[in-house]
Amino acid sequence: MKIAIIGLGYVGAVTAACLADLGRAVIGVDQDATKADAIAGGRSPIAEPGLDELLAAGVAAGSIEVGSVATAVPAADVIMITVGTPSARTGALDLTAVLRVAEEIGAALPRDGRIRTVVVRSTVLPTTTEELVGPAIERASGMAAGSDFGLAMNPEFLREGSSIRDFYEASRTIIGAGDERSAQQVRAAYEGLAAPVEVVSIRTAEMVKYTDNAFHATKIAFANEIASFARAFGLDGRETMRLMVSDERLNISPAYLRPGYAFGGSCLPKDLRALTDRARKSDVDLPLLDAALASNAAHFERGVRLVEDAGHRDVALLGLSFKAGTDDLRESPAVALAERLLGRGYSLAIYDPDVSPATLRGANLTFIQQHLPHLVQLLTDDVEAAVAGADTVVIAKGSVAVDRLAALLRPEQTVVDLVGCDEVAVGPARYLGIGW
Repeated sequence: MKIAIIGLGYVGAVTAACLADLGRAVIGVDQDATKADAIAGGRSPIAEPGLDELLAAGVAAGSIEVGSVATAVPAADVIMITVGTPSARTGALDLTAVLRVAEEIGAALPRDGRIRTVVVRSTVLPTTTEELVGPAIERASGMAAGSDFGLAMNPEFLREGSSIRDFYEASRTIIGAGDERSAQQVRAAYEGLAAPVEVVSIRTAEMVKYTDNAFHATKIAFANEIASFARAFGLDGRETMRLMVSDERLNISPAYLRPGYAFGGSCLPKDLRALTDRARKSDVDLPLLDAALASNAAHFERGVRLVEDAGHRDVALLGLSFKAGTDDLRESPAVALAERLLGRGYSLAIYDPDVSPATLRGANLTFIQQHLPHLVQLLTDDVEAAVAGADTVVIAKGSVAVDRLAALLRPEQTVVDLVGCDEVAVGPARYLGIGW
C-alpha cells in the first residue's frame, strides 16, 4: 500500500514515520522546502522524542520518499491531508491550507479506473469534509466522491512529546467514511496496530476530536477551579483531586458521560449552588462551575421545546423521579417539565411505577406538594391508558415501560426521548431525541 501524506508538520511527520514503520510505502509532500528536505534526509522537522530515528530508518529502507502532489497522488492508494488548521482572528478555523490541498489533489487525480481514498486527518469541524473538502476535489477533478474516489476522515490523537507512543498504543482508531470501500482502504493503512477500529460517519469522526479536546480542557479547568476554591480555605487542592480521581467507579469512568436530560435530585443542584455561593462570598471566581448550572437550565429548556415542537396538547409523561429505582422527586427535571407543561395548558398523564403518593415522606413530600400539588390526579399506574390517551409520549426516565412502547404506540403519535432509549423501541411513532 502506498500512502501520500500532504503536510509534513507535526501530525504529518509522525504519521509518515509510523506508517512507514508498519510497512507502508509513504510519499511525503510539503510546500515548505525546509520540512521536505528534512524528511528526505531522514531528519525530523520538529522536536519529538524518537522521531529522528524512525524517519532515518524509513528513508534508509526506502519506505519514505518525498515528492510533489502531482507525483504523489497518482502513485498513492490513500491520500492523507495533514496540513494545519489554525485559528482565524475571530476564533473560526482557517481552512485555507486544507482547501488549497484539496484542489491540488483533485487536479492531480488521474482517470485510470483506480479508486483512491482521500483522507482528512487535519482537525476540522463537522460538515467540513463532506461540504467543503469533497466538493473542492470534485470541482478540480471533474470526478464524484464515492464512485470515482473515496472520501474519509481519520482524526489523530497525538500528544506532543509522546506522539509515537500514542500512535502505537492508541485507545482506538476512528475512521469516518462515506462508503465501505473508503473505510476498508483506510483500515488497511493501519493494519498491524492493536487498537480497535471504529468505523463511523464522517461527521462523527470530525466531532470526536473536538469532543475529546473540549473534555480535556474542561477537566483542566475543573481541577484548577476546585484547587482555587480549596486554597481559599487553607486546603491543598492537589490532595482533594487525588482523592477525587481515586474513585474509578463514578468519577473517572463512563458514569455521567452519557447524554440524557438535565441533572437533578437532592445532591447535584444543591451542592453546586452551595459551592458557587460560598465561592462568590469568598471572592473566588469559578466560571466553569457557575456555568454548569446555567448549562443544565438551558438543557432543560431544550426538552420543553421538543415537547412543544411535537405540536400536540395531550401528553403522557413516562417517569417522574429524577432517576430509575428511586421515588426521590426533589429537583427532578421531570417534575419541572410537568409543572411547565401544566402551566401552559397541556393535558398530562404521568406514569412512574417508582412513585406512590401514599409513601412520599419528609422533604420529598414537601417538594412535590409545592410543585405538583395535584399529583394524585395526574399519576396513573396504567401505562397503556396513559399512552393511549396521549398524542405525545415523553420518556423522562430510563427503564420505565420502554420495552412495551412499540406495542402501545400508534403511527400518528410522537415520542420525545429525553433519556436515550433505543429508537426501535418506539415502533411506528414519530421520534424526537434531545441529543441524537
